[in-house]
Amino acid sequence: MTRKMDMDLLSEKIRNLADSSGLDALGFAEAAEFSDYALNHSQRRDPKLSLSGAKTIIVAGIYIGGLTLPAWMNPRYGRTSRLYLSAFFLDVVKPLEPIVNLLRNQGYQAIVCDGAQEDGSVIPLKLAAVRAGLGWQGKHTLLISKKYGTFLALGGIITDAPLEHNTEQESNQCDKCDKCQQACPLGALDQPYVLNRNSCLSNMLQIEHLPREAKAVMENRVGDCEICQEACPWNKKHIDHPLTTNMTESFQKKIEDWETFFYLPDLVNLSEESYREKLGHLNTDIPYNLFHRNVLIALERVKNGESDE
Repeated sequence: MTRKMDMDLLSEKIRNLADSSGLDALGFAEAAEFSDYALNHSQRRDPKLSLSGAKTIIVAGIYIGGLTLPAWMNPRYGRTSRLYLSAFFLDVVKPLEPIVNLLRNQGYQAIVCDGAQEDGSVIPLKLAAVRAGLGWQGKHTLLISKKYGTFLALGGIITDAPLEHNTEQESNQCDKCDKCQQACPLGALDQPYVLNRNSCLSNMLQIEHLPREAKAVMENRVGDCEICQEACPWNKKHIDHPLTTNMTESFQKKIEDWETFFYLPDLVNLSEESYREKLGHLNTDIPYNLFHRNVLIALERVKNGESDE
């Protein structure tokens, strides 16, 4: 009984820290193998390969639904995505540090999932979030939360702390809806719940060879794509009226700072040094040369009159 009370107290401390660190969603899941993980990354299938005594996966989310620039609808401005602008493009990391420190101070081991590291994230965060009860995986393969839609940037901690795990997963509520599949311009979601990365516009904007079909549909996108998310019915309320959450004030400051930054005629002159200075902290892992290429293509489309001003 005493041990359970201690774990309940620790869980409460973790939740309080999460809230004060700007996290909007938090869940605890069993650190068991992800046998249904599609990609062949053995290190990401089993948390115990990263921490042999792993007992719990702590999954956290930050709501990024309010991170949108009004100028995106103007073809003369480069468009990215909410995730791109959030600084959590790979994984939520820094806001999890207080929780890691707490666990370590209590004598437990804890490892933060960090996609920015060379060996990548240590677990499939979307599947971990489903297991932790934060939502379900939609046909676009993204996590869908009833409260936050697909606009949660995710982070995770693997720990040997025996916290109480979620046991009731959210039921999949995509049903017969296929709006995300229909919206994808390159057919990357032709098979529901499976993303064909080779056909995904977001992925194409980050690789050396940009196929002709991607150029034809990228419009003013210079770093990422949200087409399937814009089509998802669970996001409609967030697109029309974003929630006010822990990070709203700091995100609003970002929007004000970037109000005119992505103006394509100016953005095309951005040097590599300025790119690192202005956008390096976003941790998008997108090299300057590819970003600059995307800007050139977007600007050329405007000059050729392919988009209405």
